[in-house]
Amino acid sequence: MRIGLILPEAPQYSETFFNYKIKCLKESGYDVTVFSGKRTKNKLFFKHSSAYPVYKNKKIRQFVLFFFVLLKTFITAPERSVKLIRKEIKDGNQFFTSLKILYMNAHIITHKLDWIHFGYATMSVNRENLSGVMKAKTGVSFRGYDINIYPLKNPGCYNKLWDKLDKVHSISDYLYAKAVKLGLPDNVPYKKISPAVDISLFKFKNDAGVIKTPLRVLSIGRLTWIKNFETAISAVKILKDRGINIIYTIAGFGSEYERLKFAVYQSGLEENIIFSGKKEHKEIAKLMNESDIYIQPSYQEGFCVSVLEAQATGLLCIVSDADGLKENVIDGETGWIAPKRDPEGFAGKITEVINMSFEKRKETALKARQRVEKEFSLEDQKKNFIEFFKD
Repeated sequence: MRIGLILPEAPQYSETFFNYKIKCLKESGYDVTVFSGKRTKNKLFFKHSSAYPVYKNKKIRQFVLFFFVLLKTFITAPERSVKLIRKEIKDGNQFFTSLKILYMNAHIITHKLDWIHFGYATMSVNRENLSGVMKAKTGVSFRGYDINIYPLKNPGCYNKLWDKLDKVHSISDYLYAKAVKLGLPDNVPYKKISPAVDISLFKFKNDAGVIKTPLRVLSIGRLTWIKNFETAISAVKILKDRGINIIYTIAGFGSEYERLKFAVYQSGLEENIIFSGKKEHKEIAKLMNESDIYIQPSYQEGFCVSVLEAQATGLLCIVSDADGLKENVIDGETGWIAPKRDPEGFAGKITEVINMSFEKRKETALKARQRVEKEFSLEDQKKNFIEFFKD
């Protein structure tokens, strides 16, 4: 079986999810080609085809390349090219817009594929008709940004995709339910495959359940509004004012960095809050091993693999009641849930964990680790993805 996996760019070495998925499919006999929008100089273990470039400030060069690529595509795949243009025009696009869509998909349309799978739903935009003209099945993976954010900025963005899908993968039931509300027909076959953790990388802490002085709290994620780090910063302020010696590390970078940094300054927390920047997996594992509590205060999450990794390490996890996180942590059993937008609630949960007996904290950490091993293993993920394309 020939599978075309469409991604924004070829997975980097550190992107374990897609690399492991591709590796498993290849080992199971599938012929996998990754199609991306960017070229890469990295050495890859899979077949890769990148889109033809777009030169915004070099009009003559772009015109020549545009003409050459279209001519080559019409010669190589004439029937598919004509069908794609006709379908795009039927969908309401102008002729020149349809030609541009053919150009952006020229690196895909000439291949022989049994499945076209969009690694992110956003990758399907302007590619909805590809499977039809290539006589391939269409699959898609839902992730947090795809369903929570992109449709807010682009209403109706997936309307053309919904009735062309043969199968859907979602990392959580919450994202699937939200996709149905956005228009996904509920009769499209659906499989939930949650993120998995490489437990050999995230080893269980020797001092799991121990609360040190100062208290070490950790969060990992892009510095964007949806991660709601303001609530965590306010919670740290509350705890400091109550006399708790706390160091809070935020690992990640993003558009909200300056605003969050200023919030820390305004709160007088420069000595309590550390922005450590973006980290690789090995560095994250080290940070987790050095921390006591992990918090995820997000407004919304598709699932959040960082919380899984924290549980695997033996960190005591406190998360918001964002829908995907409620599938990730079992409240009172493998961690604790606090209301989002509620600094007092987070501060209260952290205080509750501090005052809890060591035995209870250790028991919670062990249960979390055991659940990760049982329900979120790489081996289970491998089986699930193989089954996804078999059906």
